[in-house]
Amino acid sequence: MEHIEFTDLMELADMITERLDNPITIEDMNHHVVAYSTHGETTDPVRMETIMRRKVPEAVLVRFWKDGVIQSLMHSDEPVRIPAMKDVGLNDRVAISIRRGQEILGYIWVQEAVRPLTEHDFSILKWAARLAMPRMLHRKDRQTKNEEKRQQFFWEVLSGGTAERREIEKRAAQLQVYLPPVMEVLVFEFRSSGEVWHSLQKELDYLFSNLGDFFPVRYIPMWVFDENQFIILAGMNGDEEEKMHEASKTFVGQLHKRLNRRFGKESMIAGHGQPVRDVTKIAVSYQQGLEVIHLKKALPEELGEVQGYHELGMYRLFPEMKKWNEKMNYTNTKLERLLAYDRENQSNLVDTLEAFLATTGKINQTIQRLHIHPNTLSYRLKRITEVGGVDLNDPNDRVMLFLDLKMRKYK
Repeated sequence: MEHIEFTDLMELADMITERLDNPITIEDMNHHVVAYSTHGETTDPVRMETIMRRKVPEAVLVRFWKDGVIQSLMHSDEPVRIPAMKDVGLNDRVAISIRRGQEILGYIWVQEAVRPLTEHDFSILKWAARLAMPRMLHRKDRQTKNEEKRQQFFWEVLSGGTAERREIEKRAAQLQVYLPPVMEVLVFEFRSSGEVWHSLQKELDYLFSNLGDFFPVRYIPMWVFDENQFIILAGMNGDEEEKMHEASKTFVGQLHKRLNRRFGKESMIAGHGQPVRDVTKIAVSYQQGLEVIHLKKALPEELGEVQGYHELGMYRLFPEMKKWNEKMNYTNTKLERLLAYDRENQSNLVDTLEAFLATTGKINQTIQRLHIHPNTLSYRLKRITEVGGVDLNDPNDRVMLFLDLKMRKYK
């Protein structure tokens, strides 16, 4: 194909339409409309809504992901046929990715409104994608600079600097970041590394750029990656504050399910802080989310199902308890005696004690948990009393031993 000159991508869209006799839409990598050709009465509802809203409808994007359309475009530089999806108002289409090597810069979509495309048309479409690449790259560079500014702003908010509320809100407005009335920070930690983590980051970035409102959390204005963590700011309207916890819980479940479907069983730990209304308190919500992650890693059996800081119960006291114990050089001498006895005799009095306390002293539940005979439990409890000097009928002994047993796991 010959090299041609065009003033902008709108002119290129019209030039492609002249050659393919069908309406054209050019979108960026996040499916925002960059340019489109003129169209007649044959335009389908999806194309009309896409142009009016300047973005592909979310219901259509969800369907594209479910049917593997986006995946095909992301992993091929060949045109991809998309059969009609009448239930979402989409007629037959052909699309091709605009790319630089493996980097996706955008897409060209052709609605087969007038005639089906031929193999020759496919070569024209590939030629058009190459022509569009430099312009889309320039556009992406500008967007990247803006995104870097937003991420820097988000980190400043998360760090809880000295900026006042009015200053934060002013900077958010300058960066076109909407801060909803009620906000909380969600933290996701992954065990993936290398190429898998890179692919996961791309998936998350794409997902939140395009389908944020698909999730039950109403607003997701900012997100950022930090090593193996993904941190987002989520929000609701002011009259929906009481729904925030449940929405976040559903949100985490949906994200986990989606990533498992895409990457196989993905190891992910999630935690979120308390909702806040003051932007200067976002940093507190972030620290709470981090603490949930920390505690869940230390106590997976006890906190495996916990996601929100409000669900931690007594465990939220552990950070301060640890500091106080270290400051006061505190040790539970009764527990230390039991630990020493177990080490010297290869016994398991401590495990037995922990199971007994975890079941609030219920004999049947304890023997089921430990898979032992009732007489064995009776003997061990007697040894716990004798060796440790423990009074299992004393609420103070029971509470302190329970807390200190759990504190041993909290590093």
